[in-house]
Amino acid sequence: MRYFSAFLHGLFSMFWGDNTSLSRKCNLELLLLAGIISLLMWAWPLGNLAAEEERIWDRVREAQTYLYNLKTQTEGSAPSEELDPSRCGLIGIEWSPITTTVGSLHSKQISCNPIWAVIFSRWFNEAGLNKDDRIAIFSSGSFPGFLVSSIIAAEEKGLDIFLQASLGTSSYGANDPNFPLPGILMELRKAGFISTKAAFYTLGGDYEIGGGIPQEGIKILLRSAQLEGVPVIQAKSLQEVINTKMSYLQKFNPSLVVQIGGSHSNMGTDEKVLSLPPGFLDPKYKENAGNGIIALALKKGIPVIHVLNVKKLCRITGVPEKVDIVKRGPMPLKL
Repeated sequence: MRYFSAFLHGLFSMFWGDNTSLSRKCNLELLLLAGIISLLMWAWPLGNLAAEEERIWDRVREAQTYLYNLKTQTEGSAPSEELDPSRCGLIGIEWSPITTTVGSLHSKQISCNPIWAVIFSRWFNEAGLNKDDRIAIFSSGSFPGFLVSSIIAAEEKGLDIFLQASLGTSSYGANDPNFPLPGILMELRKAGFISTKAAFYTLGGDYEIGGGIPQEGIKILLRSAQLEGVPVIQAKSLQEVINTKMSYLQKFNPSLVVQIGGSHSNMGTDEKVLSLPPGFLDPKYKENAGNGIIALALKKGIPVIHVLNVKKLCRITGVPEKVDIVKRGPMPLKL
């Protein structure tokens, strides 16, 4: 606050104070310095967390530590510091038979910050959700960090969750054949970190029917889902996938939809969807939301949390792009 006062004082002195050139130069320097410091203080995410938010943050971090240790034991060595610097246990590998597209390692690392669970909780509050209200989570396998945070935040709030995920994943997502998404979620349930189980999976890939995934990868995904006891819908077309998801959505009748990643049926085939900003979307966005699950939900008057374009999402929410796990709250930047 004192820097902001100095900023105003410098501004006043510059225009209405002593008019000597030296004085004006000093005032200008003071003005610039105070302005820079004020901007940094405004932009840096140093907000406090409420007690409930600290509990959510801790639960996510404990779940991550559990997965990291489990992965280390299972594979016989810890993931490299370069790959998983925050030791979250949710970073995959560059390529495997279940990888569908090239992805950003940095974005995957950012998505593992437990503060995202706090962001989800705040989004739920923004939507006016209370205990026992219903939400539907549709996710790809590309961002298990976001998915785990959303589930934990929703469970902590006592929400009724419908979960559906596609198993294909971009690079560094849940693409480790020894640790695919069904395995991650099953282990978290067994350890008591979450209780939510998916209603069904889709294969992902092109048209979300396994397009582009080699047969070896299909077998890995089907086997992992079978071990978890979750059915895989093997549709014949993208439209069939969309229709199946919408049928479940209409029966469940959620107050909010959470969309994570870029599953083909969630996004649709209309390029208009690419113009959507990430974050909380109210139904006014329905006209430019394309023709996938996002658009269909918005057209039914259901708000959507659209989790994609990670760096822009960081700028909107105030979550730092630096991969640094520190328990502190964000300060939103509307950029």
